[in-house]
Amino acid sequence: MDIELVAQTRTKSGKGPARALRRNEMVPAVLYGPKAETVSLSVPRQRLERLLRDMGEESKLLRLTVEGDGTAEMKQVLIREVQVHPVRRRFLHVDFYEVPLDHPIVVEVPVELLGEPVGVKKGGTLNLIQRMLSVRCLPGEIPEKVQVDVSKLDIGSSIQVEQLRTIVPFELTDDGGMAVVNVVAPEGAGKEDAEAAEE
Repeated sequence: MDIELVAQTRTKSGKGPARALRRNEMVPAVLYGPKAETVSLSVPRQRLERLLRDMGEESKLLRLTVEGDGTAEMKQVLIREVQVHPVRRRFLHVDFYEVPLDHPIVVEVPVELLGEPVGVKKGGTLNLIQRMLSVRCLPGEIPEKVQVDVSKLDIGSSIQVEQLRTIVPFELTDDGGMAVVNVVAPEGAGKEDAEAAEE
């Protein structure tokens, strides 16, 4: 799915112009990157809301068309930060990062669990500890998910980042010892075992 957004350049900055933009259903924005000059922009609020809703938690390249002074230029960007009003939940500001397509980047990618763990079949509880993992890859190769097969996971066992590095076809940059998912004994199981031992 192509993800596209049109932005307008703006010359005025500060709280007053920003509030005026929001009253007109526009969101102040900024575009920056290692090979780009910083540019102040504005984007349509409703279109931005739909785009973020469709994207979910996935890190995806966005085609941003920047219009201004009678010109239009397409940029490949990632959304780096979205500021939201704490009460009204309306967008206050968004940061776009222009991506050099030949340079690896680090992005957060959601974890997807596959299979039913052996430990769950025995009554254990599956815990997803890390919902997102850091992946280093080229901008055009960002995976939608980090898939983790948990079918062999028993009670008291976990899967760590280091174990996934030999399985996934991209680089994981999180600490190798970090647990991603585990299966724990059912609540009260330890107490029952202790009582049985006393008897």
